[in-house]
Amino acid sequence: MKILVISNYYPPYYIGGYELSCFDTVQYLKKCGHEVYVLTGNYKNESIEFESIYRKFKYINYKNPSFFDKHKVEVYNYKVTQKLIKKILPDLVYFWSLRLVSLSPAVAVQRLNVKKVFEIGDLWMKGYFQNTIFAKLKRSIKNYLPFTVGSIVDFSPSICVSAWIEKEMKKKYFAKKTYVIPNGVKISERNKSHRSQKIRYMFCGRIDYTKGLDLALKALSNLKDRGLNNFEFHIYGAGNEVYIHKCKRIINALNLNKEVKFCGKKDDINKYYKQYDILLMPTRMKEPFGLVIIEAMAAGVVVIATNAYGPAEIIKHNKDGLLFKREDVDDLTRKILKLHNNTALYTNLRNAAFIKVFEKFNLLSVKKEVENILVLTARKDIL
Repeated sequence: MKILVISNYYPPYYIGGYELSCFDTVQYLKKCGHEVYVLTGNYKNESIEFESIYRKFKYINYKNPSFFDKHKVEVYNYKVTQKLIKKILPDLVYFWSLRLVSLSPAVAVQRLNVKKVFEIGDLWMKGYFQNTIFAKLKRSIKNYLPFTVGSIVDFSPSICVSAWIEKEMKKKYFAKKTYVIPNGVKISERNKSHRSQKIRYMFCGRIDYTKGLDLALKALSNLKDRGLNNFEFHIYGAGNEVYIHKCKRIINALNLNKEVKFCGKKDDINKYYKQYDILLMPTRMKEPFGLVIIEAMAAGVVVIATNAYGPAEIIKHNKDGLLFKREDVDDLTRKILKLHNNTALYTNLRNAAFIKVFEKFNLLSVKKEVENILVLTARKDIL
């Protein structure tokens, strides 16, 4: 089957789990014998198009918004999409995120009547569907003006990364046909089966306010206030420099300089999980899923995460991880204290987590489900 994957970003540049999951899916589909092409942009990436990857998209500049510039990007990406489709004649177009590249690629596919599937790893489309009266009026007008690229986008069928994302797609974006298929990870050897006297905590992901690193720092400070100094906390990732500076000030103020270390962003974080005991994921945002959670669980790292949205769908509290009340530092402190020196609980959670990932989030099994949906959609119309 000939598949055209369309996404705003594609590795080597990536923001997080969404783009990495797209890459994993493309590699899997190629190994299964499908002919896969990728249409994407060249954001923060000097590489040009090669093999079957076309880095053609332009991006909307929302820092200095202009209706004229936005219109130019829409029209350009629309034409690029139609031109490539006519060139390669795909059996199916597989959409990932269209953030910053506009909805025009989806409109182009619809107008050519090519079968399609959306992979929904976050609600990127909400930026195109503001509910103000002016925004609604503008969308309505665009549908009828010949010099604009506008149309109602049909988000069916959609493969949703979690159940709460599926509900949002049905309720707000009127997707009639949906599937829930989570992200997957490669199952490899777990880290050491016993902990050293110094418990090693880690944070992994984009460093900004929404990810809640400051909450983890305050909770670990509470640990130290109780006389528990046998820990380290290593932070992996990059992000908002203002927020990172704020976190460093917190570290200084709470006297955590000896325990906390910023390790930067790593191209392959999986190499580092085996060094740690516990992953803290204190996210404030409506987390679509939480790829780092299942990566950590697969590596034998116990996870303490926010009890909401994606993390709450992955972790069963007290069975294969711990959940704490969203934005509640005191509750996060209690969960850390519960696990910190409790070797029996740690071992039970660790073993149960590994079994869950093996049974539910195995990369090969997950991607096989995705492939089945793509093949089914290409072979018949989805009503």
